[in-house]
Amino acid sequence: MISKLREQKDTIISKFNTGMIVLAAILLLVCYFCTKEDFDEGEASAIEPMTIAHLEDGSIEYILDVSEYDYHHTGIMFYTTHHKVQCYSGGKVIYKFTKTGGFWTSSTGSRFHFIDINDGMQYVAIVVTPIYQQVEGQEMDFYIGSSYGMYNAILLKSMPRFFISLLIVLLSLVILGYYGVMHRKQQLSKELLYLGWFAFFCGVWSINETDAANLIFRNRIINSIIPYLCLILVIPPFVMFFDSYLNIYSKILKKIVIWAAMIEFVVLTTLHFLKIAEYRQTLVVTQIMLFVAVFYMIIGMIVQLIHRRISRHIEICAVGLTGFLVAVVVDISSYYKTIGDADRIGRYIFFLFIFILARDMIKDANEIIEKGNQVKQLEIFALTDSMTGLLNRNAFESHAKSGGSLEGLVAVVADANGLKNCNDTFGHEAGDEYITIVANIFNEVYGKYGNCYRTGGDEFCCIIPSSRSVNTERLKQMFMTKIYTANVQGNHEYNIGVAIGDATYDSSMDEDFRSLVKRADEHMYENKRASKSS
Repeated sequence: MISKLREQKDTIISKFNTGMIVLAAILLLVCYFCTKEDFDEGEASAIEPMTIAHLEDGSIEYILDVSEYDYHHTGIMFYTTHHKVQCYSGGKVIYKFTKTGGFWTSSTGSRFHFIDINDGMQYVAIVVTPIYQQVEGQEMDFYIGSSYGMYNAILLKSMPRFFISLLIVLLSLVILGYYGVMHRKQQLSKELLYLGWFAFFCGVWSINETDAANLIFRNRIINSIIPYLCLILVIPPFVMFFDSYLNIYSKILKKIVIWAAMIEFVVLTTLHFLKIAEYRQTLVVTQIMLFVAVFYMIIGMIVQLIHRRISRHIEICAVGLTGFLVAVVVDISSYYKTIGDADRIGRYIFFLFIFILARDMIKDANEIIEKGNQVKQLEIFALTDSMTGLLNRNAFESHAKSGGSLEGLVAVVADANGLKNCNDTFGHEAGDEYITIVANIFNEVYGKYGNCYRTGGDEFCCIIPSSRSVNTERLKQMFMTKIYTANVQGNHEYNIGVAIGDATYDSSMDEDFRSLVKRADEHMYENKRASKSS
């Protein structure tokens, strides 16, 4: 019956998990297809520069003819990455974006620029100055239309991407929170911790890459430093997670990659803040390290496949990598066609991949817990007396062999009188009831101070540690009073009688634990003889 219920529970959980994955996939598809790739007709139109001039300081000047556009066109929009921008009309500055991050960065960051125009303007000159050599020659696409409409169009187009990136961060925080709360209770491995940090850094990087974040968080420090730091810091948890998850366990190679990533972080950060070479200028180094980390994972998978260690983990990673390859092809082609965020499907696949990984690991953890609970249950059955619920002889012998300090230890021994006569006269069911009554009273009086054992058919023992201060004479009187009450108030055909004795460890008389119990046993027999004579 229990096994059938457990099977039904496992089936329900399996269906629920499958349903959650299908629901997540549907939500991702909805988000993806709700993402518009172009401006709606009428919101904006591309405007080609009338002339393009390359200036001596590396700046590029674009001259736009706006004389033919009516009052419906209130602004010019374009996007730059790590450029200073100044706009002129009629010899006057109408827009300026030149402030950098100061101590934190020499860059202005990435920005969508919205230049207000009016009917009186004939020409608009836009001068863009690259901050880093690496971004020189960046092509500029200019759009003209309603500033408000263009802003909203970009924001609405990017919101699904922003939303899914935010979900990645929230999922990572859930994973980290789950690990923080449950790792001691469930003895979780650190795989879940590594996965949480890996997902967190990727999620924060992904959010900063969205156009919505560019419009909402207009902070030069955030969009000039955070993305690069995330790419650098993601490498150690990435390597440690997949090394453990795929059972690669290549200590030497893993240490080399992780130490290289740590050295990279220190060196690149030092160069950045000394203004020798900032994060954007050393991006190629970070990309190489990312490639090395991914290569380490791929090699690990290949080695596992060569040794025919095809596990569920290998299959999940193989599917995830295939999805990423498809995403890379699509996103690279999109990179040369769109302004701003070109990641069209990568973050959606990544979210689904992390979701499946987290679900798989939590499932593994729950299976380990279930097995552990079953083992503990078997241990309890092996050490518990089925009739009385007290610890059995096996548990008593285990305690006797455990050693430990005997100073102040108290042993209490009890023996039921006349059990054989009860069995012979009233039957074994009455005898079992007799034993159960004595065991319950014994545990009620002494169980709150120590462990109570059924050491034989009608023999009981309680071991009270030195940390519990007890008055043995008072407890003995309480015990005998409860036995008397059970005889008076109980509807029994037999009369319950119990002999009891106790002893406190004395190094002058007791050599070991068994000597202490034997001395308590002798006191119990003295009590038995006294009760018979009376």
